[in-house]
Parts: sequence; structure tokens; C-alpha cells
Amino acid sequence: MDRYTLKERASSIFDTANSLADELSRIGQEEPSLEHGLPAALDVSAGPSKAKNLKQQLHELVDELNALLTEPHFHLASDRRLPNLSLHSIIRLGIPENFPDQGTTVTDLAKSANLSPSIVRRLLKHSATYHIFYESEADFFVHTAASRALSKDQGIRDLVEFFIEEGTPAWCSIPESVRKYPNSEETGHSGWNVGHNMKEPIFPGISAFPEREARFARAMAYGAGQPGLATKYLVESFPFPRPTPKGFTVVDLGGGMGQASRSLARHDQAARFFVQDTKDTVAQGAATLPEDLKDQITYQAHDFFTEQPVRGADVYLIRHVLHDWSDKYAIKILRQLIPALKPGAKIVVNERVLPGRHEVHYLTEREARHFDLHMLAILNALERTLDDWKELFNKADPRFEFKGVQTTEGALASVIEVVWRG
Repeated sequence: MDRYTLKERASSIFDTANSLADELSRIGQEEPSLEHGLPAALDVSAGPSKAKNLKQQLHELVDELNALLTEPHFHLASDRRLPNLSLHSIIRLGIPENFPDQGTTVTDLAKSANLSPSIVRRLLKHSATYHIFYESEADFFVHTAASRALSKDQGIRDLVEFFIEEGTPAWCSIPESVRKYPNSEETGHSGWNVGHNMKEPIFPGISAFPEREARFARAMAYGAGQPGLATKYLVESFPFPRPTPKGFTVVDLGGGMGQASRSLARHDQAARFFVQDTKDTVAQGAATLPEDLKDQITYQAHDFFTEQPVRGADVYLIRHVLHDWSDKYAIKILRQLIPALKPGAKIVVNERVLPGRHEVHYLTEREARHFDLHMLAILNALERTLDDWKELFNKADPRFEFKGVQTTEGALASVIEVVWRG
């Protein structure tokens, strides 16, 4: 592959785009525009033409630039660029673990992985078109940043497998699920249920399959740690009072092993935290809690569909929880807090806020909308717009006063602040 600089690439794109525009003007064809969605095909006349050649050149140049600006994680698995089938096969066949750091021939790799050289060659050559492996010379492949991450990190391999094996049947079954269960808000009426022929929702459904359950947990943990979802963004926008009074209490609802509470506790040592989740999850969290945080963080088994046991807390944090549930169940979760709330208590939701029309670039909206359809496919749930969030709290109880939303630059999730007026 070439070693052009960004400026050289930009210059080539500029020159080629100008040439294409001039050629379109010469033949009397309008330039393409996204003003009303995808435009008609350029120069639809039969056979080769200068305009078609320039269009192809420009397309290739722009795709190369896009690949350079795409982080390795997104080449491997994300809703921005869905994982390809050759990558899934590469993972399933154990090729990343057998791939030497210094590179290897197809013959040697096939031998170490006990595979057919022909199959290995076809898989690697396809993945190379996605810049995952790089063919430096005939049949000799070397690592890229993406493949090195793939070989070193079990989490990314789990995420790719989850997208393909659990996700693809679910996405393909959305049409059938919405016809079979029109207007349903039940979690077990998702594309995942139809695609996998399962009656239970995914969380209890895969618990009967320990390997799938473990992979799911690892994949979600890996995904939660990716750029844009780091807890530092929550810390930057969290509504701590200044100064924080002694006894200031935060309840981390559905907080997993307490990653968010740990970050918040290190930021403000005056605050105290209750991390609530399932019995097994909080046991793991307590067992791995650093010594210097033991005075600040308490773990507590709690089902958020039952009444909140910690009364009078200052903040009830709900992070990456409500998007797993339709409005029917999200409202139930919020209402279970009400008996515990004191006037002025805050509900802090750390989740996506879907952008409105033309509020952001379409690539940013596309990624958010991908997540929305992912929630529909897997859980019959949803990501929510600003108006959706306001309506959700109002339906739960009009005494919830919506205060506003903060989104730190670089964050995928926002901090939504709501006050209980009692």
C-alpha cells in the first residue's frame, strides 16, 4: 500500500473531484447532491466513460482516507462498520492466536492452525481488503494495528462473534418479529427471540448456554470500555455539589461491578456509593474492589423492578440500563425509586440521546441509529431522543422535573439530570 501523506491524499481528492465536476458540466449532467437523499447514478450511459473513471478514482481515494481515519476497533467490530464474514471465520478458526508477531506465510500459518492453505489464503486476502491483515508480498501476511488487537484481546474476538452469531439472526428477524408482535413492549418479543427460536429474553435465555453467556458478558464488557463510553465522561458531567457535603450519597442502580462508582469515588472522596446489581455481579465487584475505595463503596444485591431499599440518597445513577427496556418497563424501574426519594433528590441517567434531524453529521446520527436498531433487534428496546426522555419521566410521574442534558465532547452517552420535586 502507498505511503501518501494526508495532504497528498487531500490534494488528489481535490484534483479528482474538480476533474469530475468539469467533466459532468461538459456532458451536461448535474453534480450529485445529498439534498434529497441518494442521487441518481452518475453518467448512466452504457460502456466506459471519463466520468465513470473519475468517479471510481474518487471513490477509491475517499475510501482510503476513511480507512486511515477509522480506529482499529471500528474495522473489527462496531455498528459503524459491521463485521465481515471472513473475520468471523478467522476468529472461529483460531487464526489470530496462531499468527506470529513477525508475520507468516500462508503455508506456515495453515500448518500451525491445522487448516487448508487454500482456505487460509482466501480468508486472509478478503480481510486484507478491509485492512485487517496486510499482504506484504505474495502469500506473506503481516500484522496491522487491527489484527494485532485481534490477536491480543479476547474481548474484541468475543464482540465480533456476538455480532455475527447472536446479532445477525436477530437483525434479519426484525421484520418477522414486528409483524408477529405488533406494538409489543415485551422484551421476549424481539428479533433475537424469533431468529434464535427462543421464548425467553436474551439475558435469561442464554444462561442455559454457559459458553454463550460468558462470551456475551465479555463482549459487553469490552464494548463498554471503547472510546466514547469511558467513565471519565460521566465524571466530567456528574452533578457533584461544591463542596460535597459529608454523607453525600449516590446509588448506582444496575451498576455492574461498580466501574462508574469507582471512577466517581476517586474524583470525589467525600461521596459515598451503593452499587446495586444481581447477587453474583456485586459479589464479583466487592471481591475486586481496591482497598482504598472500601470506605466509600458498598455493594448491594437488588432487583431494580422492586422497591428501592436505600432511602434519602442524594443521587440515583442509572447508567446504560434504561435502553435495555421498552417504555413499559423503564417506567416501572423509575417508579420503584419514588418511595425512596426525598425532595430535591436527583436522578442521573447516563445514556445516549438520539440526535434530531440535522443536529449532527449524518455519520454521527447513523451510528446512534444503528444502536437504536440493535436494541430493537436484541431486546425489543430502544435508544431515546430528548423528547422521548422527557416523556418517559413525565409518564413515570409528573413530579419528576427534567433539568437538562450535558454531552461532553467525545462522549457517546450524555448525562441526563432529573430532580424529584415530591
